[in-house]
Amino acid sequence: MSTDVLVKKLNREVGVLREEVNKMQKLLFQVVADTEGEYRPSYVKKMLLREKAKPVFRYLNKKTFLDHVRGK
Repeated sequence: MSTDVLVKKLNREVGVLREEVNKMQKLLFQVVADTEGEYRPSYVKKMLLREKAKPVFRYLNKKTFLDHVRGK
């Protein structure tokens, strides 16, 4: 095999490998879309503030929780 033929063969193989790497990168690093959409920024801000706040209610058992939820 001459040097020119060997260089052409290696260039073809490198080209094929680059294509395969590009396909793998597209497959592996693809951004996964959220099917439900994004939350509104105002909602996120409100929930983060509530998370930091102290709890308003303390439930001692199932009955007190259900009474509060049902509005009694």
